[in-house]
Amino acid sequence: MQLAGISHRAESADTAILADHQLLMRLRTALDDVQQVELIYGDMYLWQAGTPLQHAQLRPTLATQAQQYWTLPVTVPTNRLIYAFKLTDLNGATIGYGDDGFFEDTATNWATTGHYFHLPYLHVSDAELPPAWVKSTVWYQIFPERFANGDAGNDPADTQPWEQGPVKPDSFYGGDLRGIIDHLDDLADLGINGLYLCPIFTSPSNHKYDTLDHFEIDPHFGTKKDFQELVDGAHARGMHVMLDAVFNHFGAASPQWQDVVKNGAKSRFADWFHIHGWPVGRDQQTGALNYETFGTTASMPKLNTQNPAVRDYLIEITTYWLSQLDIDAWRFDVADEVDHGTWRAICAALRAVKPDVYLLGEAWHSSPSLIGNGQFDAVMNYPLTQPILALFNHELTLKDYVGKTNLQLTQYPRPNQQVMLNALDTHDTARAITVMGGQPQRLQAALTLMMLLPGSPCLYYGTEVGLSGGPDPDNRRCMPWQPAPATTKMYGFVRALLVWRRQQAEFLATSALSWQIEGNCLVLIRQHADQTVTGTFNLGKSAQTIANDGMTVLAVGQQGQQLAAGGFSLQVQ
Repeated sequence: MQLAGISHRAESADTAILADHQLLMRLRTALDDVQQVELIYGDMYLWQAGTPLQHAQLRPTLATQAQQYWTLPVTVPTNRLIYAFKLTDLNGATIGYGDDGFFEDTATNWATTGHYFHLPYLHVSDAELPPAWVKSTVWYQIFPERFANGDAGNDPADTQPWEQGPVKPDSFYGGDLRGIIDHLDDLADLGINGLYLCPIFTSPSNHKYDTLDHFEIDPHFGTKKDFQELVDGAHARGMHVMLDAVFNHFGAASPQWQDVVKNGAKSRFADWFHIHGWPVGRDQQTGALNYETFGTTASMPKLNTQNPAVRDYLIEITTYWLSQLDIDAWRFDVADEVDHGTWRAICAALRAVKPDVYLLGEAWHSSPSLIGNGQFDAVMNYPLTQPILALFNHELTLKDYVGKTNLQLTQYPRPNQQVMLNALDTHDTARAITVMGGQPQRLQAALTLMMLLPGSPCLYYGTEVGLSGGPDPDNRRCMPWQPAPATTKMYGFVRALLVWRRQQAEFLATSALSWQIEGNCLVLIRQHADQTVTGTFNLGKSAQTIANDGMTVLAVGQQGQQLAAGGFSLQVQ
């Protein structure tokens, strides 16, 4: 038995609280090394009074490239728990594993309290369970400047005709809030019930990530009255609204930074930023900046969020839009570069205003340190979704794809995994269809696979019509409204997929997940006692014979039991 491969951490994602009196127990072992894992558990006080401990078998679930995960839902009647594991290897040898490490499988050792992990008391509040509504949400990300121009009267002076390209970093096309309002019915018809808007606050750029005033709508987008109409209209259609906040940095034209530029070290905002010399600017010899920025962008000075005055200001901003304009969620830009204390302060303030607010952080890597402990409900799940593109581009073997995906599915407690934001592309990436060689069938397959995975799926505007685009700024093309999106072949497929995904939201959040590799076909199975959903994807170069036992919900390239190369099938039984 490879002891180095065995691990479990008490009071972590390995003991994820699901509800009052319920948790999900988890243990890791080396791959193909252990045949059985038994949980021995109970209430310590009852055990000491003579009540025998209980025994239950953990089930092997997800396997990564190197580890096997074993899980078991556990009911904790008294909310107090001690527990340890008994492992049996492939040769039948056994060993105990608990709080003090490994111990021999003897009656004396199993009677020793010090060998057991302890969960002194299960408080459901400690789980910080995400808002339930997010599990049923299909998000639609909108880059407001490019979605629709509903009011030509607020266009910038240098606005280009809609869709006239190529798109440049400083291009303006006149998209605004009125354009979004005008298309709320279209989004509802598509199956969308969550709007995720890139920044809408006052800013000189088209992307608005260099904010000047977080309390005002950019005048080229409209007014607060327009925004309130958008929120009310979305709510009336069963949609939630998420805004995008940029708190890692401000724009160089912000009044705070301009005061620093003008008054130097005497500015009352001097300690709002990370400044290492005066006057602020570039060294005349080296060209290096003497202040910290987002990346290397001089126009985005980095905020000193550890300053209590800065924290108070950010709390004032976020609570204002929550309490006064009734938004439902915040997405926080560059969340992994802001200190955890600031996030705890902001998130606590927001949950005090609206307990079921959804709080999402931007991160491009696995970021369990941003989840829980008073912080976010979820992060943007790039590590889960980006391998999908590599899979359909034949850059990953099926086995490696499964291993990498399972690794990401084990990074967070299950309640948080259910609300991670899953997207194939965003305003920061090249369009998925472009990455996959402009092939609509690959995009359809990738979307189907993503919709079967745990999480809250997000569609980047224009995906429903196959809008293409390379890296920024080309990924921010104007939404094409002619011909009408609903008349395109891609729209019909995406709509059917989203409608089905919403119907199956609870099932897809809670059902067991497993994989099979059958020749060149990847098979994803979601299952519980009453239903099985199977997604089969042919990654090979020739047709494959597949099972056809259930009702086919969606399929491309399938005729009976024959699935063409590049085809896929979604079945329910």
